[in-house]
Amino acid sequence: MATLLTWVLRLFMTFMGLAFLLGLVAALGVYIVWATLRWLLTGRKPQVAVVWQQYSAMRKNFGQGGFRGQTAPGSDGTWGGAQARSFDDQVVDVEVREVVDDAPRLVSGVPPER
Repeated sequence: MATLLTWVLRLFMTFMGLAFLLGLVAALGVYIVWATLRWLLTGRKPQVAVVWQQYSAMRKNFGQGGFRGQTAPGSDGTWGGAQARSFDDQVVDVEVREVVDDAPRLVSGVPPER
């Protein structure tokens, strides 16, 4: 009787595992269909595709010696269009101005008249 109960329990757990696996596959299929339709209707790529593109660009960029937003000379800079650091760092001087107390201020969101 104990061996029969063991086999029934194993069979039940096997079917539960298969049902869970089929549920995951079905959810993945629904997501793929939804993401594809959204891509076609709105023009926005699925988030999975965007992350994969960034990961691939990061791997390619890291292989060329760059990291964390640096782009190699001549690359298209696929990291969201942010201004990338160049490999020849430059020092830029800025003009220093004194901040005075009676300078015109914005009052309740209204810009000063010129």
